[in-house]
Amino acid sequence: MSKSKTSKTSKKATATTEKNTTRGKKATIKPTTKKSTKSASKTKEKKEKTKKAPSKKASPKKPLPKKKPLEKRLSKMDSEMLTELEAEVRSDDVQVCLGAVERLGVLRHPDATQVLIIALTDPRYMVRIHAAAQLGERRDKKSVDALVESLNDDSVFVRQTVAGALENIGGAKAKKAITKAEKDGLLLDELPEGKRLGE
Repeated sequence: MSKSKTSKTSKKATATTEKNTTRGKKATIKPTTKKSTKSASKTKEKKEKTKKAPSKKASPKKPLPKKKPLEKRLSKMDSEMLTELEAEVRSDDVQVCLGAVERLGVLRHPDATQVLIIALTDPRYMVRIHAAAQLGERRDKKSVDALVESLNDDSVFVRQTVAGALENIGGAKAKKAITKAEKDGLLLDELPEGKRLGE
């Protein structure tokens, strides 16, 4: 009986020591594995960063080609349009000429004013009326001298439109020319019934 008791106690003792050792092993293994996995992940991240860094230096992005400013692109288009409209203004067809004059009024190109000034001397009074009206819309001070001269036009309707254009542009010279034309009786106080400009 004593042998069996001792064997049982010895077995228990060995079992407890095995458990303790396994527990101890687990306790010692767990934190080391966690630390090792964390350190392994950190080293992987560092390696990836170091791999990425030289690749960026090796192949730098090429700078995109600089786009031309919008104004320059528009001026090129406008200059092409200007040459077309300049030819149309000289057209024998009145409708083509009037259409060109209207488009010159809204064209951004600064030389459009000069083409409209030339149109002020057109033999067709309707072309001169429209040219004067468009110069008034443009409000370019460069056209004041030409408009002042046109206050002596043969057509009263041209003179009236020129006066309106000068009022739109404004300035001392324009106002002085309008008051002189009014005193000289070159302008109408009111347009006759049934005759309206631009109709």
